[in-house]
Amino acid sequence: MNHAIILAAGTSERFNKGRKKTEDKLLVEVKGRPIIYYSISSLNDHHLVDSIILVVSKDNKKEIQAIVKKYNFLKVKEVVEGGKTRQESLAKGIRGFKKPEPGPQDLVTVHNGANPLPSYEEITDAIVAAEEKGAAIVGHKIKSTIKQIKGKKVEGTIDRKTLFEAQTPQIAQYGILIKALKNAEKKKLEVTDEAMLLEEIGQEVEVVPAHENNIKVTSLKDIEVVRVALGEMPGNFFVGIGQDSHLFCKEEYGLTLAGVLFKDQKKLEANSDGDVILHALFNSISQAIGEQSIGVYADEMCIKKGIKDSSKYLEPLLKKLETKKLKIHNLGVMIECKIPKIDKITPLLKKSLAKILKIDAKRIGITATSGENATAFGEGLGIQCFCIVSLSK
Repeated sequence: MNHAIILAAGTSERFNKGRKKTEDKLLVEVKGRPIIYYSISSLNDHHLVDSIILVVSKDNKKEIQAIVKKYNFLKVKEVVEGGKTRQESLAKGIRGFKKPEPGPQDLVTVHNGANPLPSYEEITDAIVAAEEKGAAIVGHKIKSTIKQIKGKKVEGTIDRKTLFEAQTPQIAQYGILIKALKNAEKKKLEVTDEAMLLEEIGQEVEVVPAHENNIKVTSLKDIEVVRVALGEMPGNFFVGIGQDSHLFCKEEYGLTLAGVLFKDQKKLEANSDGDVILHALFNSISQAIGEQSIGVYADEMCIKKGIKDSSKYLEPLLKKLETKKLKIHNLGVMIECKIPKIDKITPLLKKSLAKILKIDAKRIGITATSGENATAFGEGLGIQCFCIVSLSK
């Protein structure tokens, strides 16, 4: 049998440091569900886990009990209140096991409620390792150079090959874990994870690589990492797509793309300069902020006022972005044409777009296809452009 204890009785002290509004980090919602939901489901949905004890605080007990009921976490057998320290909470979690208590070789998987994204594979690997060795933990190899310091002075460099950032789950056979807890109580030890308990009794602990997304949430920044990992779109992020196409004039020359004039290329038929890139760009931005098509703005400027420069059509739209306190995050441009060869002129196009939009050229991507004669654009009769833009506060 493999039992699990999820520790969720923390105070979120570091999470709320320096903040006026305090909240339980385990109840912060990501993609419509609280952080603790993902921590519970990672074990509840694992085929090698048979039962779960939740160790909670007095303050979040009702909310977590409601989460267990709402999401039908059937493997959760008990919800108990924890202690002042992690060690006390673990002991109370173990006392939550109903008789008959686990056998000496049954496994106890201890997991942080603040580690919402352990992978199925690493949980499996850790359980298998604990079955063989008696205990196992997951974690990350240290990537940075680690310095040993005294005061403000560097005393030396520690070999990072021997260092390991521990995460959870941490797993041990029940008999071994009980022995380690009794030893810690007898010696009045203060530990920060279960592996420390095991180290004190000389227990071998197998190391298992953790998934890159398996981190402990301790700050607001960590919440954002979880949001990205789960694919949540932030509320201040907007996306729009735009398209435009024109055929070439039969005899007139002077092609304008992204505000750049190519005198030796045939012009595109249009009342304006026919800049398909800027027209598609306009539509993508306008769509992202819920505005109308380019014709609503440009027709009056072009036909009535004689303004042919498509970059001028963008100006009122870009001012709206400023008013809404939005900025262009990324721009993707896709062009279909046989002529001209887009890849050769891409640096010029990106430089011009960056200047018009006042963004770094590195945030602009331009790709092209020849069309393989499958469309009018592929046959060399004109140019079609698609733009996708992302905006952020």
